[in-house]
Amino acid sequence: ENLCLLRRTKMPANLRRRDTSPLETCGFVTYVLSFPLAVAYITWAYISDETLHSLDITYYPDKIVAVHLPAYVLLLYFVAIPLLYMGLNTLSSPSVDSLDTLWDAHSREFLGSTNSSARKNIDRHDRQSLVDEYDSSVPEISDIDVCVINKLVFDQRRRNRG
Repeated sequence: ENLCLLRRTKMPANLRRRDTSPLETCGFVTYVLSFPLAVAYITWAYISDETLHSLDITYYPDKIVAVHLPAYVLLLYFVAIPLLYMGLNTLSSPSVDSLDTLWDAHSREFLGSTNSSARKNIDRHDRQSLVDEYDSSVPEISDIDVCVINKLVFDQRRRNRG
C-alpha cells in the first residue's frame, strides 16, 4: 500500500532529476569500460601465444608490453602528474615582483602597528583603549607589515656588521 501511495504523489521540484553534464557521462563510461579492458589485459598477459593463435587472434603486441605498460603508468603517476600540478600552481600564482604576493583579500592588518593607516585615523582615546586591549589580551591573528619586518631584519644586519 505504501508503494502505491508513493507512486501517486507528485515529486517535489527540488527532487526532480537534473540533466547530466558531459563530464559526468564521460566519467561513468570510463568507469564502466575499465573493467572489461582490465579483464582483457590480464587475459592477454597470461594466455600463451599458442592459445591465442588457436582462437585465431594473431594481431596483438608482444608480451613484454604486459610488463612495460604498468611501469609506464606508475611512472606517469609518480612523475608527470606532480610536475603538471606544480606547473599549474606556478601559472596560477602572481609574479615575483607583484604586490599581490604581499597583500591579498585575506590579509589582516595589525592595528597596533605604527605604520598602520587605520591607526592614524583613530583618535587618542580610542588609540589608548586599543593599546590597553592588546596589552591585556592575546591579539587577533594578523599579518606583520613588511616595513616592520624589513626594519627588524636589516637593522639587525647593520648592528652585526658595525
